[in-house]
Amino acid sequence: MERLSGQWHTEYMAKVKTLPNESLRYIIEDCRNAMEANPSSDKWGQYADEVHYCHMEINRRLGK
Repeated sequence: MERLSGQWHTEYMAKVKTLPNESLRYIIEDCRNAMEANPSSDKWGQYADEVHYCHMEINRRLGK
């Protein structure tokens, strides 16, 4: 997702609400793999945020 408005976090949280569970699980796994493969990446924090927001959405759907 591009940072068009400067509100990436807000936009990403809204985006994950539209994704199916399978996509959320894929994003979590993909980001974890990227974080493990390159822990010094400038995008490490963004990947961590994506994992967090996907988990938040899954938990919201489960009523947690």
